Amino acid sequence: MKKKLGMYLICLIYIFELIYTMSAMYFNSFMVTHKIKIFENIYQIAYCMIFIVGILYILLLIYKVGHHESIDLKKNTGLLFGIVFMDLVLYGFFIIPMLVSSPAMKMVCICFLVHLLVYIKEKQLFVLEK
Repeated sequence: MKKKLGMYLICLIYIFELIYTMSAMYFNSFMVTHKIKIFENIYQIAYCMIFIVGILYILLLIYKVGHHESIDLKKNTGLLFGIVFMDLVLYGFFIIPMLVSSPAMKMVCICFLVHLLVYIKEKQLFVLEK
């Protein structure tokens, strides 16, 4: 369970991104003619949960690096690329609107940077000590 916790957190980002996208499409389509309180709340909750789950994933990575536990960066990076591909399809392969309006893309970019730092630390590509 503990080894797959990172994978579960990334899958939660997938789920909340889908909830966010579906509620955004529904909320934006019917906002003009109906007063929909529940979908507005789901939209906002999914938006916040993407960031909360992403921060939990980053904290998990920091914990594992600090306790010298193994991290499957290859599988986790592949799962994160799935989120990138899903957003590319949803935004019609336009990168700038995707980066600006997708909360999952912002979190994925931060996770990619953390993966890069963990990879550099584990492979010791740059040794700063003499």
